[in-house]
Order: sequence, then C-alpha cells, then structure tokens
Amino acid sequence: MIEQISIAIDSEDLKEFKETTGMTLLDCMKILVNSVKYGGKLELDPFWSDENISELKNRIKNGKMERHELIEVD
Repeated sequence: MIEQISIAIDSEDLKEFKETTGMTLLDCMKILVNSVKYGGKLELDPFWSDENISELKNRIKNGKMERHELIEVD
C-alpha cells in the first residue's frame, strides 16, 4: 500500500536545500523512511550536543585546540 503525504514548502527553501545537500527533499525523505524501517533511530548528531560544544569551547580556551578547527557556535 502507498500512502501520500503533501507538504507545502517555499520553492526557494527547496532550492537551497538541494544546493546545500545535493539531494532532493523526496530522496532525503526516502532515505529517512528506509533508515527507520530497517531499525535505524531518529536522533540528533551527538557532536552538536550542548555538552560537546562546551567541551570544544573549553579546549579552545585552554589552548588544546586551535580556533580554525571549530565552527563558531555562539
């Protein structure tokens, strides 16, 4: 059985999404659905957790990491 989902998204946002990811939104949704379907979990990337960002900032502050190695997240 096939289910249909309708989503309204601004055409400029879709264009930016494709330019940024190199994928259409439809392809992205198919990957997401298949990932969950075959046992994957929907989770945020742990790299961007508050705890990890805080640790990275502390390393920069203490000179254990150079600033150009971290994307600014203030």
